Amino acid sequence: LYVSPAWPGAIVPATIDCSLHNAPATQTQTTAASGQPDHAPYGLGKGRGGPGRGLGPGRGAQIVLNKTPRFLTVQAPTGSWRLGIMGNDELRLVVGLSYDAVAADLRRMRNIFLLTLPTALLLVGGGGWLVAGRALRPLRTIARTAERVTARGLDQRIPASNEDKEITRLIGVLNGMMDRLETSFRQATRFSADASHELKTPLTIMQGEIETALQAAAPGSSEQQVFANLLEETHRLKTITRGLLLLAQADAGQLKLALEEVNLSAVLDALIEDAAILASSKHLHFDTDIHPNLRVRADRPLLQTAILNLLDNAVKYNEPQGSIAISLAPDNGSLVLILCSTGPGIPPEDQPKLFERFYRGDRARRQPAEGFGLGLSLAREIVRAHGGELLLRESRPGRTCFELRLPAPQITIL
Repeated sequence: LYVSPAWPGAIVPATIDCSLHNAPATQTQTTAASGQPDHAPYGLGKGRGGPGRGLGPGRGAQIVLNKTPRFLTVQAPTGSWRLGIMGNDELRLVVGLSYDAVAADLRRMRNIFLLTLPTALLLVGGGGWLVAGRALRPLRTIARTAERVTARGLDQRIPASNEDKEITRLIGVLNGMMDRLETSFRQATRFSADASHELKTPLTIMQGEIETALQAAAPGSSEQQVFANLLEETHRLKTITRGLLLLAQADAGQLKLALEEVNLSAVLDALIEDAAILASSKHLHFDTDIHPNLRVRADRPLLQTAILNLLDNAVKYNEPQGSIAISLAPDNGSLVLILCSTGPGIPPEDQPKLFERFYRGDRARRQPAEGFGLGLSLAREIVRAHGGELLLRESRPGRTCFELRLPAPQITIL
């Protein structure tokens, strides 16, 4: 009856399969021509031009498309077409849509996305990076300042920032907190140093008086035993006082070193001889591997104290008939002292607290060995004051090793 002028000539209407199935439910709507109101909707009826002249806005009976529509794709030389077929028992209506325009639009959209999406992502990422960097800049400053805050750097403060009110408030709170920490730490350090310093004189006087009384007491008397015990406790108090004073000076960065050239190999040999005397009751075996004539610029008394504390622990917490292995050798420009001893080992839960002051593990407290938990912390501070490091190398049942390392600038090997 009618073919649109835009219909592609390659698709011949007569070749299209226009078969349709009946709809599940059909509602027929009829209206008599004589009874149809003037404003009724236009239907697909006879046009004004009369029968056979095409489909027009006729005023006749309205046509109902009661068949189930069917859709299919048809390939034509000019491209793909999507056809929709609908109708009733007397009429078929075929509507076609060219895919070329849709495909062109899709290709254009794809190309636009391919070109603009990476640029947009780059701009968004760059903008986000700049915004985030600007927002995090004060936080990075806070982190760098916090990393510099140590016992010797409590005067570090975070620079003021006007970029954000919350950041400014946070900086003020943190600086105030560091002010309070510095004040408290200085007071505690000053008290520890002053108390240790002030106790030195009365302890020295007490030691002299007790030694005099001990000499005057009758040999084997109860008074002599009492004075001997008092003298021993006085020596312990002097040791604790000296250790606290050295630790307070180290905390304040005021541990003064009287540097001199020290033959560490010879010093270590002498200290091992003293330790062997202390270990005679346990019958310990010493295995030494000490390179001769290794010299270092150091404070001789302080370095002797650090090494003697390590040897003292190795003897006290060793097992009967045990052994102590000591080696001293250069290693990659550093001087390394390794001290290993037999014994029960240090429990894993005690190892992180090993260098804390006055800390003694449960196993150490149960042993009869004397100690007050300052030896290792004092030894580490002394070694650090010399620019070195003291650490626990390994500890397991039957073996415990410490490593003392001094940096190359301190060392002269002859």
